[in-house]
Amino acid sequence: MSIIATPLGWIMKGCYFVCKNYGIALLLFTLLTRLITFPLQIKQQKSTARMSMLQPELKKLQKKYAKNQQKLQEEQMNLYAKAGVNPMASCLPMLITMVILFALIPVIYGPLTYVSNIDKDKVNQSNALISNLYTVSTEVHSNDTTVTDLIAGYEKDGKDPKEELETLLKDEEKYPNSAKALDNDTKLENVVDAFVLHNDLDEFITNEKYFSQNLIKSRPELMTFVFAQDLDGEYSDVLGIVSSEIEDFAHDFNYDFFGIYMGTIPSIKSITCIIPILCFVLQLLVTIVSQYFQKKNNPDAAKMGGSMMIMMYIMPLFSLWIAFSYPLGLGLYWCYSSIFALLQTIVLNKIYTPDHVAELVERDIAKEKKKGKQNFMQKMAEAQMIQSGKDPSEVRKAIHEDLGDDYEEPKKKSKTEMKDEQRRKLNEARKRMAEKYGDEYDDSQD
Repeated sequence: MSIIATPLGWIMKGCYFVCKNYGIALLLFTLLTRLITFPLQIKQQKSTARMSMLQPELKKLQKKYAKNQQKLQEEQMNLYAKAGVNPMASCLPMLITMVILFALIPVIYGPLTYVSNIDKDKVNQSNALISNLYTVSTEVHSNDTTVTDLIAGYEKDGKDPKEELETLLKDEEKYPNSAKALDNDTKLENVVDAFVLHNDLDEFITNEKYFSQNLIKSRPELMTFVFAQDLDGEYSDVLGIVSSEIEDFAHDFNYDFFGIYMGTIPSIKSITCIIPILCFVLQLLVTIVSQYFQKKNNPDAAKMGGSMMIMMYIMPLFSLWIAFSYPLGLGLYWCYSSIFALLQTIVLNKIYTPDHVAELVERDIAKEKKKGKQNFMQKMAEAQMIQSGKDPSEVRKAIHEDLGDDYEEPKKKSKTEMKDEQRRKLNEARKRMAEKYGDEYDDSQD
């Protein structure tokens, strides 16, 4: 997703530059992405409306060829070709929306990576340091001690704390996780230096008051902002653990929305659960409104069985799961997206009524007829005919008859006729070149 996340990060960076608040920047970002994909939404609406118009004919075909599935598929393909309808076209906007959603996850997780101008190598080094500090701290605590106590013991015995810590953290039997994480001298030295220079660092980084324990290991970049906060003097010694460039950005970056930290994973036990619940309610509302317009525009096609009713609630439940599983920023984006989707659904259904779509279909067919080009489904129908060993001209003839045209299969040209046509085109090209450069052209050579 990084290929898609990078340009999304550029858009997010621009949005944040305008409003200087990440929550509002998400709103602007959602509006821009919705505007970009709006033409696709229009195409989906037209395609859905066209499919609704075909439902009576499709039912007749299903009844007529109930015992011949191959013939049914051929006739359905012919019907789509005549109407210029691609039954899969409505899936594209949904697919693009899901791609944007999942590509946005790393952007929300990584404001330093995608929004700041800080060198990415510095960001990666900072992330690795924070993750390794947490790994060592938790493993030291699991051995019923602290790094502070270890250092105090080494100093009391007259030993070098740095050398002793390095030796201890290399011990694969006593500290297997730390030894695995600190697999080279640079990582080991950076971690040990941080513990020696900053008192109580291990207690600070495992303090749930400041750090989300399920994020600090997997998404340490979000936890970078904690090192730039005002800690009321309780752990002031840890400030400066990251580079001054990263600390300055983290200090100035507004990653809150109405006082709620966007990197927080929602919990049912806190006020943060409002965002996932809103995600579910708004997505459910979008589904209900969509079903309302579908029933209104085409009652027969909108009749749903039990399985379809279950499918209706999958997306709202999926949004609820996503919002509880990822940082609040993603849930907030989903809320914004659902609001815009709701507005788009209402507006598009008010504009693209069945009567209006019927007019558009006639216009599109007239344009295709004028250009003399085949639409995608016509090509697919011909390909299916060829694959089944039949003459594709039957499809073209049926389509033209339904459109009220006189159809005549193009005759194959003989070799002599083809040579004459090539000679004529060549002479015409010579004549044009002669006229262009002011030369005399002898047409007796034609």
